[in-house]
Amino acid sequence: MAATIDIRCENGIWADLRITNDSDTAVRIHNPGNYTPTERWEFSREAYQVAVLRSFHFLEMTLQAEGEHVAESPDAVTRADHLVGLPVLLQPGAELVVRIPLNEFYELRRDANYSLALTYGDATARVSATAQFRWS
Repeated sequence: MAATIDIRCENGIWADLRITNDSDTAVRIHNPGNYTPTERWEFSREAYQVAVLRSFHFLEMTLQAEGEHVAESPDAVTRADHLVGLPVLLQPGAELVVRIPLNEFYELRRDANYSLALTYGDATARVSATAQFRWS
């Protein structure tokens, strides 16, 4: 499997983690799920999905600005337990995308150079990718 990160600026700063099965056989990877936000959730639905994945340690995120860790928002965490779904079977050439609204998890500032590292999966299948970007 291969992983890449696409950064886009549309109503905030988004990181799209693209996981592609670049092998000749089908592979299983953790299902990102489609969790329903809890009552009084103040962020986007995508932020909720990411918060659930992080709470189960299926998604790790590290963001640095010019060598220093960026402060995370303490509010973007789930307060509910969810059932973990069965793994997804990715056919050869198939792609899985996890959309991450970075501005809902980090205090970003303009005109800074950022380095983002993402790791996704569980003990049976994990992928990692990095990306650099500048928010101007």
